[in-house]
Amino acid sequence: MDNVIVDTRLIDPNLVSYEKFFDHDWCARIFEAVKNSPLSDSVNALIVAWRSTNGAHILPWLMVESLKSFAEGEVDRNLRYRVSYSDKVIQGLVGKIEARMQYSLNFDQRRKLKSVVAKIEEDAHQAIKAARSATPFDTSGYWDYLTHASEFQFCILGIQRINYGSLFFAYEDFLANVIRTKEPTYSSKKTPIKDAFTTQFGDQLANYCWNHEEVDLARLVRNALAHNGGRFGKDLRKYQPRFTDVTGISAPPIQGELFNLEDGKIQITPDNTKYLFGVLKECVSEIVKCLA
Repeated sequence: MDNVIVDTRLIDPNLVSYEKFFDHDWCARIFEAVKNSPLSDSVNALIVAWRSTNGAHILPWLMVESLKSFAEGEVDRNLRYRVSYSDKVIQGLVGKIEARMQYSLNFDQRRKLKSVVAKIEEDAHQAIKAARSATPFDTSGYWDYLTHASEFQFCILGIQRINYGSLFFAYEDFLANVIRTKEPTYSSKKTPIKDAFTTQFGDQLANYCWNHEEVDLARLVRNALAHNGGRFGKDLRKYQPRFTDVTGISAPPIQGELFNLEDGKIQITPDNTKYLFGVLKECVSEIVKCLA
């Protein structure tokens, strides 16, 4: 079984791809726009969900940056501590040297010895500082090590699939909550969001925020991930140009608006998630503009 390939995983090897996608400035504007609006609770729930998704998204980047900060901080703390105790060390060394000598030092000799020891200590201190500057934490090396570790690859694979679905699940919940501002007992189990949203807010807004091809594509990709093992199904064929078969390609191109297929399975990358956030963010902005 160890030699059997049960699946192929494709991950983005670029650390910067895992930096945050959440737009805090946009969030502040949206909060202000719905402050005295029936949409306030709906927006609050959405933002909490999306910030949580962003938190999961940045975990790989955060792990590397945290270790870097810790490693560099340890050296910096040691240097600061060395400065604080260097006088005591110098005094101690001078005393021990004098105690082990055959004769006592006069005042000038003791002062000269102290000066020499202090210079040696200062040279050592500066050498450590120079080494610290010349050998910074190897972020690229550590990231390369992680991305070649099997368990870490599966970690990224799982996080990306979950994050993509999480963004869309939260958006669906937001739309359902917006509908409930007009129909408090609304349930998507009884009436699809598409129909209920159109009934309450009209075709134009529904077409932009639910029937738009970008939202429809995201919904179908989410469905494939949740219900079809990520496989490319017939319902996605109408969006075929948005999918690229990269099976067997060692370093496939990664673009947010395009999905890579490996052996017929959709490979979610950080750029896909960032792109989806941008799409859904604009939909939320339009809803707030029209209804708040």
